[in-house]
This record gives sequence, C-alpha cells and structure tokens, in this order.
Amino acid sequence: MSPTLATISPDWPCQVKAPGSHDWERTAARWLRDLLPARYAGYSTLTRHPVLLARHAQLQVEHEIRAVRVALRTCRAELPTIGVSETVIEGTIKMYAAELEQLNRLARAVRLITEALLGGGGGGTGAGRGWPGR
Repeated sequence: MSPTLATISPDWPCQVKAPGSHDWERTAARWLRDLLPARYAGYSTLTRHPVLLARHAQLQVEHEIRAVRVALRTCRAELPTIGVSETVIEGTIKMYAAELEQLNRLARAVRLITEALLGGGGGGTGAGRGWPGR
C-alpha cells in the first residue's frame, strides 16, 4: 500500500480516489459536482477548475447546515401552528438531526479534498495558498 493510501482520513469519501493516484482529481470533481444543484453543471468555470468547484461545494454545504439548524431549532414551535401532529414533529426532528450529521461529514470531506487539491496533503487548512482556513 502506498503511503498516500495508508494515511487517508476516514472522512475521505470512498467515491474519490486517493490524492496522487491516477485520475484522482477527476473522481474528486465528479463527487464535488454531485453535491451541487444540477444547474451548476453548466458553468464551465466550476467544471474546469476543481478548486473553485470545491470552494463552491463547501459554501453550498455550509448553507445547507445553517438551513437544517434553523429547521431543527424552530420545528417544535412552528410545526404545530400549521397542524403537524406531535408524532410527525418527533419524526421530523430525528430526520433533521440525521441530516445534520450527514452534512457535517460532507463538510469535512470537502475540506479534505480541497486541501489535497491545493497540495496540502490533507493535513493543513490550505491557508496561505488562496483558500481560507476553516
């Protein structure tokens, strides 16, 4: 096993080849594109520049995290006012909690891919190379 493969984080998406392996950037770009709404596939600026694609994917996931947090925080107060039963509210809370966990995993994976695209090897923040540390 190569050193790159041995040191990949458990947060690295299984659909993306290890950094440095043949065609890994293409698999990373495909995975990142899948995180965005379909309409973004038509923007050649994003599809031709994986680092820009990674940046936009990170922003998209961050916005989704904020939206789910708001939905989770407000559902007990707002859902009864529109006639949603307590049983459905409980199910909704569980759904939002599971989605929040998934989105946090995706955010970590996007950060790892971004760092690798910037040549950081997945260990640093990418700060100082045109990508803000997060």
